[in-house]
Amino acid sequence: MRTVRLVLEYDGTGYCGWQRQRGSAAGGAPSVQATLEAALRKATGVATPAVGAGRTDAGVHALGQVAHFTTHSRIPAARWPAALNARLPPDIRVLGAEEMPDGFHARFDAVSRTYRYEILNRPAPSALLRHRAYHVPEPLDVEAVRRALAAFVGRHDFVAYRGAGSPSRTTVCTLTAAGCARTGSRVRVWLTADRFLRHMVRMIVGTLVRVGTGRLPPDAPGAYLADRDNRRTGPTAPAHGLYLVRVEYGPEGPA
Repeated sequence: MRTVRLVLEYDGTGYCGWQRQRGSAAGGAPSVQATLEAALRKATGVATPAVGAGRTDAGVHALGQVAHFTTHSRIPAARWPAALNARLPPDIRVLGAEEMPDGFHARFDAVSRTYRYEILNRPAPSALLRHRAYHVPEPLDVEAVRRALAAFVGRHDFVAYRGAGSPSRTTVCTLTAAGCARTGSRVRVWLTADRFLRHMVRMIVGTLVRVGTGRLPPDAPGAYLADRDNRRTGPTAPAHGLYLVRVEYGPEGPA
């Protein structure tokens, strides 16, 4: 039995998220996981479960999702991208594949994940970016957002930035990097951490938008970390502005 690691890019607009859902079998939106598994079955002739590093929500995109599967197939690792892309819809693409040691796990072996959030900051919305960036018509003070972000770096309890229904047993996460930058009318926020809670990035961004528009002082988002609920944080920013950019592993795993 071989273990193969994949790096995937996908447009999450038409999907219920990464994870397979019961509703997709009843006529709802498909999941990225189930769509990939269908392609694997066509390529190998047998049912082949795939495990992802991040359970992206409905509408969330990925530039570097990592997944693994085990197989008896003799298809060389270098041929898996072409074999799967020929069987996948055009909004999901396999960018790379690599054979991994037995026991490799895309989710549990990951040491960090990087997410990016895209904001379109101009008066008029965009016809082209309506599924790719969150439209905020009011001017955003990027420097104020940067000051607010600084409080999140380090090891903290992010219970105040956890969405309802999160299955996480612990709400403590370690953020190793956070930033915000503007290019023209585009504002980008990025966060790197060992783990993320459900809707955590989107709730942080929703809170930061209130800072950027002057509704909150820059020290408020960090002060909210002391809350035991999420009544003061948010609102949760829309899913379509969020991208899973990169998943990193230790010295023995993939870069």
